[in-house]
Amino acid sequence: MKVFVLFAVVLFCGASSAAPADRKEAWGYVDVRKDAHMFWWLYYTDQTTNYASYPLVIWLQGGPGASSTGYGNFLEIGPLDEHLRPRNSTWLSKANLLFIDNPVGTGFSYVTNKSALATTNKQIADDLVTCLTSILDTVPEFQKSPLYIFSESYGGKMTVDFALALSKAIKSKTINVNFKGIALGDSWISPIDSVYTWGPYLYATSLLDKVGLQSIKAHAYEVKQALAAGQFKKATDGFSQIQELIGNFTNGVDFYNILKNEGPSPNKSVNTLPKNHRLYKLFRRQVDRLYGDVLSDLMNGKIRQKLNDIPKNVTWGGQSSDVFEALSEDFMKPVVSSVSELLSNETYIDVNVYTGQLDLIVDTLGTLAWIEKLNWPGNKGFMTAPKKPLTFPNDRTGGFVKTFKQFSFFWILKAGHMVPSDAPESALKMLDMILKKNK
Repeated sequence: MKVFVLFAVVLFCGASSAAPADRKEAWGYVDVRKDAHMFWWLYYTDQTTNYASYPLVIWLQGGPGASSTGYGNFLEIGPLDEHLRPRNSTWLSKANLLFIDNPVGTGFSYVTNKSALATTNKQIADDLVTCLTSILDTVPEFQKSPLYIFSESYGGKMTVDFALALSKAIKSKTINVNFKGIALGDSWISPIDSVYTWGPYLYATSLLDKVGLQSIKAHAYEVKQALAAGQFKKATDGFSQIQELIGNFTNGVDFYNILKNEGPSPNKSVNTLPKNHRLYKLFRRQVDRLYGDVLSDLMNGKIRQKLNDIPKNVTWGGQSSDVFEALSEDFMKPVVSSVSELLSNETYIDVNVYTGQLDLIVDTLGTLAWIEKLNWPGNKGFMTAPKKPLTFPNDRTGGFVKTFKQFSFFWILKAGHMVPSDAPESALKMLDMILKKNK
């Protein structure tokens, strides 16, 4: 296993002086397998020079094929936004942040042979354990820091199996880490539960009439049948067809926030699939929009110059459509059983789930549906536990939370799929509650 790492104390040229001039960072590559090179970027917390006393939070983006070092960093929780202006709601105020471009081929990660692309969630999990092991060997001061894995969308699907693989590695003593918990944000845990609740959710929010509702329900049933028959490629195609149908019925509702319209796709597409490819339109909706024009210019411009060790033939996002295609048959497979296993067998790990009120792609109704299916001893206790408000000054309600034993569920109001960017104050409060639970 080969690792390249660079440490730096950085102030961006053009960034506001409000950003700490002595922010400490590290980044590098880990060769997780032959021909598979995973990129990571670590920010040390702004709070203290005693960095290791603060938690280490890993952030995993969705897609699959969306970049943590780009989107999650500059559009959600990192120290700067895509215009390199300081973010007042950065999670660095609470923790150290580790962004990993995962699976290999995402963001600045790359493969030198397409056969090295991950095709299953298990392969993704194993790669992440290999990557984290190498990173912690490089920055051993974080081996005892409380470790949490936060995720968004498909990143949540990757997180649950990563957590299981990491727990096994800890037991076998192949990695030394103080693993505390995970947080699944609007996560793709049970695709059919999301697809099945799109119609009722859109109908209840005035975006569908009964004709549209019945049409969506009928198509959702076809996807369910395909999954039951093990026809995962057909299920993914059906998922894409329903999205197009909903777009027609709703005049282009944004799947990531129902109060918005989808809007135009970015000019600088990273989609290398032929236009007649069955996944072309789906990739445009699912991933391409996360490689927006401003962000792409930044990552392939100033950021690339700063990082300095990106291979000349690697473009940020250049292999993302390959990543998406490689996982297309795994895309609709559920991981509910993995969440149940974490709750049943790995009781020292906190499992947190959060969802944005306005998200459609992974709507709250669908998330609650798979939570009810969890097979763990505390499920009945969780269902009857009290729901408490997340409040702010002047009696503002930012959301609600329900907790039983090691499982918590957060309803985040006035937020879509990207909770940290839509409701940054509520996201920070939630982060603080999760990190302090073990203290």
